[in-house]
Amino acid sequence: MRVPEERLQSPGTRLQPVSVQRQVDRILHGERGQELIQVTLTKDPATGQLDMTWELDAQAYQRVTEVLFGKRMVVTCRDEWSTADIVAAYWGQSRVEQACKQFKNPYHHAVRPQYHWTDQKVKVHTFICIIALLLSQVLVKKATAGGFPFSINQLIDRLSAIRKVESYTVTALRGRPQKEVQFEDMEPELQKLYEALTGETV
Repeated sequence: MRVPEERLQSPGTRLQPVSVQRQVDRILHGERGQELIQVTLTKDPATGQLDMTWELDAQAYQRVTEVLFGKRMVVTCRDEWSTADIVAAYWGQSRVEQACKQFKNPYHHAVRPQYHWTDQKVKVHTFICIIALLLSQVLVKKATAGGFPFSINQLIDRLSAIRKVESYTVTALRGRPQKEVQFEDMEPELQKLYEALTGETV
């Protein structure tokens, strides 16, 4: 409100009341501005100079802050849900949105490119991507419980650094092949992460 007020006080300024009122209305538009701030325009009969005064309506401010500001209305068709369930579902909305963004990640869980043309194969491809995301979330939950609170992308990047080789040795034609598992050297933190997720000791 100080901008139009300062313009009115500038020497030689002759603004029309209609234009000033239009600018004031534009400033106060939305967020209960016209209800909270009372503006008065007066014109000097002798000089034709406009003067503007404004003040905050204390009673309106108290009512609006107590009734409206800082509150949200959540509407649902789930009549059987309790209030706690509705609020929990609302606050979980950001996680759903984050999961949808994950499908656009070009490095992990990306739905595209598909390389499929039939509806059936596209549906299967999307279903597999969803399963992969769900399994990754299980890994994130397990890693967090083990003391590694990584995001889903951070966790996958770290696990991608693990190099595991399984070799099979045949000692006899009728004998069962002997399997041997070897790991490349890992950093101590990565080794602890692997052990926390698998329960195995490297």
